[in-house]
Amino acid sequence: MNKTMLASCSILLGLSLSGCSSAYQPFVGIVGGKNESYFTPVEALVYTYESVSGGNVNGGCIPNTSGVALDQVGKRRWGGGSTCGGMTIPATWRPGLTVRVHWRITPYSQWNPSWEKGGLNQEELRIIEQYNESYTAIVPLPPPPPNIGTNLGKGSNITVHFLACNQLFIDYGTSDEDKLIKRDFELMDKSLKLCSKRPVVKSMADYRKHKARMDEVRLERKNIPQVILPQYIEEVNKVGMPQYIQNLKDAGLYRDR
Repeated sequence: MNKTMLASCSILLGLSLSGCSSAYQPFVGIVGGKNESYFTPVEALVYTYESVSGGNVNGGCIPNTSGVALDQVGKRRWGGGSTCGGMTIPATWRPGLTVRVHWRITPYSQWNPSWEKGGLNQEELRIIEQYNESYTAIVPLPPPPPNIGTNLGKGSNITVHFLACNQLFIDYGTSDEDKLIKRDFELMDKSLKLCSKRPVVKSMADYRKHKARMDEVRLERKNIPQVILPQYIEEVNKVGMPQYIQNLKDAGLYRDR
């Protein structure tokens, strides 16, 4: 646990802690009765070349996370392992539980203003920044896996997966083991089909060439509903979590954490 996380825990919990355990730490004052809640770190994983430049989940900070290289989209993801704060979450999962996610993206992360005498070209910077995008979505929390059950305090963190086409996926931990991330990349593949590709823009010349298309894509992205996470939850509910996990194991896509 790094010093930033420790400081966040101390401030948010309102007491001195020697460190944060792998499970969520409960907030003082809301640890009993029907309103019992936990503190959890928020991590991010980005699967596209669009960088996530901050945001929050129920007020808990989402760390700035760079996108992957353009030729690595669908093959790699970036992030995990860092946090800039945390959020409260009910201690017990139940159907219909939702979180509010607000996030900002830099869609053309390789496009930078030129240098001129005195610093960055401010006009180019203004044009670039006007293409930054912000979104908000209220999304359901999926059923936790059997090793967590309904006790969300057994998880390690809330991880927000930023897939293509503004699609979000949420789970209860971050892992770099290959077998555990195959499912995530299958969801990424599905998300790629939900919108058209952005043009590649790395310079003002690219901007002038693709401006009309850039404006079309920005408008399109504003109207894309959340599809991937609701479909995942529907599939889990249809077969039941134990059977769903078994299906993943049979396909070599899941291993107990």
